Amino acid sequence: MTNEGYSHQFSSWAKERIDEIEATLASIETRAATLQDEAKRQAEQAIAQINVQRDAFLEAVRKQQHEGEAAWTAAKADLAPAWASFEATVQGYMSDVVQQAEQQTATFKARADAQREAWQQASEALLGKTVAFAEAKKKDVEAAMVQLKTEAEAARLRLEAQQKAGADSWSVMKSALEESRSAFDSAIQKALDAFKKAS
Repeated sequence: MTNEGYSHQFSSWAKERIDEIEATLASIETRAATLQDEAKRQAEQAIAQINVQRDAFLEAVRKQQHEGEAAWTAAKADLAPAWASFEATVQGYMSDVVQQAEQQTATFKARADAQREAWQQASEALLGKTVAFAEAKKKDVEAAMVQLKTEAEAARLRLEAQQKAGADSWSVMKSALEESRSAFDSAIQKALDAFKKAS
């Protein structure tokens, strides 16, 4: 597989996470505007921490942008603690927020929407690449694309069901997001493996 293929995989992986961070920030910022006193201070503190974490994540991604597969694999591992720190900040904020259920639901919805958008964009980008393949090689790639779309739809339905159920705890919502994110990573990898096999 070419560096372009690996670049796309890493870019999709990074974009999905950055979009989730951005969606979380937007949700908390919107809610912070309506809060008072201590709750507002906690929201502003969470926003400041998430901004720092996002900027560090973006910088690490930028450094790896033009590297090869081994560097991207290492970068993903190196970024895992940054993602865990972001999740811990969100978890801490959710534990402290006064009107927790409403904020949790809004944040979950924003992150689920960001994941859905990332799935859609990755699917469209990979589908566009199938045009370049000879007809004989397209079957494997098209099958992988169908699988990607199927998994994206299944993830979307699970996230919507979770949202409609109105889960009581952030940990249940976070688990649903993690499941969807893992399915996204797996589906992208399968699609790129099909491209690799076809080239």
